[in-house]
Amino acid sequence: MIMMSTWACLIIFALIIPLLFVFTPPRHPREIPSVPFWVTLLPVLFDVDQQQIFEQYIATRLYRHGAIKLFFAGQWNIIVERPEFISEVLKREQIYNKSGNQKKIPHSVLADFLGDHVLAAGSNIISARGEEWRCYRTIIKPGLQKVIDTKRIIDNTRKLRETFRQMQGKSIQKGIPIQEILQRYSSANLLCCIFDCPELGSQMMSMEHDVLLHTTQLTLKRYLFRPIFMNFPVLDRLASVIPSRAKARRLIRQFSELLQAEVIPSSGKKLQNGENANCLGDRLRSAWRDGTLNTKQLRDNLNVLYVAGQENPQLLMVSSLYLLGKHSEIQEYLREKIKDLSISNLDDLDWRSLPYLTATILECLRLLPPISQLVNRHVAEPACLGGRMHIPRGTYIGYNSYATNRDPVAWGPDANDFRPERWGSTDEQISRKYRSAKARAEFISFHGGSRACLGEKFALLQMRISLFVLARAFRWELDPEWKDQMTPAGPLHPRGVRLVFKKL
Repeated sequence: MIMMSTWACLIIFALIIPLLFVFTPPRHPREIPSVPFWVTLLPVLFDVDQQQIFEQYIATRLYRHGAIKLFFAGQWNIIVERPEFISEVLKREQIYNKSGNQKKIPHSVLADFLGDHVLAAGSNIISARGEEWRCYRTIIKPGLQKVIDTKRIIDNTRKLRETFRQMQGKSIQKGIPIQEILQRYSSANLLCCIFDCPELGSQMMSMEHDVLLHTTQLTLKRYLFRPIFMNFPVLDRLASVIPSRAKARRLIRQFSELLQAEVIPSSGKKLQNGENANCLGDRLRSAWRDGTLNTKQLRDNLNVLYVAGQENPQLLMVSSLYLLGKHSEIQEYLREKIKDLSISNLDDLDWRSLPYLTATILECLRLLPPISQLVNRHVAEPACLGGRMHIPRGTYIGYNSYATNRDPVAWGPDANDFRPERWGSTDEQISRKYRSAKARAEFISFHGGSRACLGEKFALLQMRISLFVLARAFRWELDPEWKDQMTPAGPLHPRGVRLVFKKL
């Protein structure tokens, strides 16, 4: 009996010691505090959202010190908030290296989905660095920053308007869920304007049409951002024990194959200086056929471009409609500013003539950035961040966009308030404020430095057209029966938001 007790104690001791090592915060950097490891487990145990957790357990420490130690993805990370710290990280990439999921969380479902699997020679434009990144950028940038045919977005927005009208007509005074509709809409814009796939884009905008690419992505999203697996990605390796993770990997393979089949032309001549020179699908296919990209690199980049290219604009649209539904006085003021302009002339409209529309979009982006927290920098050598924070080599470092965009030092005591006018009243003032806030890393919804988002202009164009058309067609408000709550983990947006649309 004594022998069994001894063995039991040894087994328990052997299990506890590794856990204590994992859960105990690192000693360095000593200059910043740690958030208790159990804080990141709260969404697993309780119905809480990211805003609640941030306000109750993170905000005070983060704003006081400008950085914290936070347990996430199975390890301790440095999360930076103070703009001058973020600016230094963005500028000194030779020290704060970009690092993908294959290195940070190898064998995880996220690593499979967004590229960079440790066992395959693949990478993507977001995670790569050095010559590999420059190669991807040469291929991809012209496809994302070409002159956009706004008529295609306008046509999709009119279809979106009719969809909301029809759904609201069926629901009478009840709110309608908007997220899946807006995912179809942002996907259609990406497919029509960037990948030059108008037929598939048209199918996306038809609510009666089941598009396999869309339904596969919807199903997959339900498996990706579960808090328990995001905090303990080692569990992703237990596919034989946890059937949901095996299913997630099957869905990833299906999605990747579908996406390649739909948007990458299977045949065609090598690109010349012709009409498709800036079609992103054609550019990727050409680089794949001439050997610049291998098949894994093609799929990794295609996955991340499609997901980021439609997911982030969709989340911005969701959050913008949510904020304007919550603040009816700002919605009314916006409507007043655009009421004298015609929808029929949108493709020729100079958006600089609508400064309040631009300011409203930027304020929505400031308050609710789609990617609220990003940890994708690996410290290549011992560093002294801000001249005082000593960070050991091998540490993972990231930043909290939600916190930085609301920094009271940068944005004032009303930093948490929805005030589009803070950006200025003229296009010149807004542009100057925007450039300054980005340069000083006070506004990082589009990240910054040499690795700033390449799809920024496309995302803002979609938002301008979308808000213009919808604000001219409806007044909307939050469904009073919907619980006002953000997502518990992953991308930040109001969870399952429902709106009541009223025709003007």
